[in-house]
Amino acid sequence: MTESEATTESERSPRPSMGDRIRLAASFLTIIPLLDQRPRSAVEVAASFGWFPLIGFAIGAMLCAEDYALSAIVGGAARAIVIVMTLVALTGAVHLDGLGDTADALGAGRDRDRALTIMRDSRIGAFGAIAIFFALIIKLSVIANLSGVQRYTALFLAPGLARWAMVAVAQRMIYLRAAGAGTALLQEENDAALRTASAIVIAGIAIAHSIVAVRGALIAIVIVIALRTVYRRWLGGVTGDLIGAAGEIVETAIMVAIAS
Repeated sequence: MTESEATTESERSPRPSMGDRIRLAASFLTIIPLLDQRPRSAVEVAASFGWFPLIGFAIGAMLCAEDYALSAIVGGAARAIVIVMTLVALTGAVHLDGLGDTADALGAGRDRDRALTIMRDSRIGAFGAIAIFFALIIKLSVIANLSGVQRYTALFLAPGLARWAMVAVAQRMIYLRAAGAGTALLQEENDAALRTASAIVIAGIAIAHSIVAVRGALIAIVIVIALRTVYRRWLGGVTGDLIGAAGEIVETAIMVAIAS
C-alpha cells in the first residue's frame, strides 16, 4: 500500500465512538476481552490513547473495592499481596516486562543499536529481573504499610497517573520501531490524546480530593520530564518498552510518595 493509499484509507475510517475508544484502551492495558479481534485503523488506535488514565483509574477503583471486600477477613499485609498479584494479573504484566527490558538495555550504555536489540529480545536478563523484583517488593511493602484513606488514595491514584505518564512521556517523541501501536500514539496531530488524558487526571484528582493527590500529580509530571530527557539523549526516542517502563516507574513512585 502506498503512502497516499494509506492516507486515503485513514481518512475514510470512521471516527470511533467514545465507547469504542474506551474499550480499545482497555484492550491495550488489561487482559479483559472487551473487543472483538477485528483489525483497527490507525485513526481508531490513535483515538484510544487519551483514555488510558480512565482505564488506570478504573483499575485503581477495582483494587480499592477488592481491598475493602477482603478487609473483614484478611489483614493489611496479606491483602497487599493479593492486591499486587491482582494488578500484575489484570495488566498481563506487560508494563513490568517493559521495565525489565529497559533495565537490561541500560546495560548497553550508549550503544544505541545494542540497546534496541536487547529490548527486542523476549528474554529477561539479570538487570531486568532485579528491576522487576524491586518494583514488586516496593509496591508490596508500601501497600502493606498503608491504611485507611492513604491506602485507598494510593491504590486509586497510582494506576491512573501511571497511564497518563505513558501518554505524556511519548508525546511528540520519535518512535524507534518501524511499525506498531506507538506510531499512532506519536503522530503530531494526536495532541488531543494528551489533552484528554490530562483532563481525566484532573477529574481523578478531584475525586481523590486530597492534597496528596495533587502532590502525586506533580511528582508524575517531574518524572515524565526527566524520562523524556533521558530517553531522548540515550536512544533518541521511545519504544513500547520504554513507555511501559515509564508507567511502572511512575506507579511505584506515586505509591512511595503517598506513604511518605
